[in-house]
Amino acid sequence: MPETPVHKKKFELTLPVAIVFASVVIAGAIVLTHVNTPSANAGGTSISIRPPSAQDHIVGSPDAKVVIVEYADFECPYCSLIYPTLKSIVASSSGQVAWVYRNFPLDSIHPQARPAAEAAECIAAELGNNAFWQFVDIDFNNQSELGPDFYPKVAAELGANPTTFAQCVANKEYDSRINTDEAEAVANGGQGTPFTIVVGKDGTMVPFSGALPEAEVSAIVQSVLAKQH
Repeated sequence: MPETPVHKKKFELTLPVAIVFASVVIAGAIVLTHVNTPSANAGGTSISIRPPSAQDHIVGSPDAKVVIVEYADFECPYCSLIYPTLKSIVASSSGQVAWVYRNFPLDSIHPQARPAAEAAECIAAELGNNAFWQFVDIDFNNQSELGPDFYPKVAAELGANPTTFAQCVANKEYDSRINTDEAEAVANGGQGTPFTIVVGKDGTMVPFSGALPEAEVSAIVQSVLAKQH
């Protein structure tokens, strides 16, 4: 299930009203659980994203037959859940499948999502693509530690210059890139994270939301791959 923004409101109810209200909430929860179950969606919103390129944070080649473009949030537990799935699919594809990471921070529910994205972008700018993915790996395996002390520590461990990194983060030098990624996700139907689009070289684009099981993600990828020549 994708992560989506939530809002809480505190109020009091009398017992009879509370019982009725609880019944409605339970019924609604059943409906919402069904509606929000992650699934592939080949229709719906018309997909138009910038083509994967060497300018992206990418594992594999942008010229691969299929590129998985993931819009993710560094604080999202479902993003950390699908992370090993995408890693496995790409690693076992013999170069036919690549993976692009684009930012989609859910600021309203994940206060560390944007700071983590800014840290990742600053690390990538100084140390390159491999260091970016090292940060991704460390982040998704240590989400409970995210915070202002975590990012400079990881940056230093990866070899970033502490002063350069601190200035980059303080100046929000890559905020526009993060915003561009976020806007692109929303414009193409992304309502939560992870939001993923499987892109074929022939122009096929299949979006899906949430941390689907590996077998389902693999089936989507294989269906797109089968269309490529």
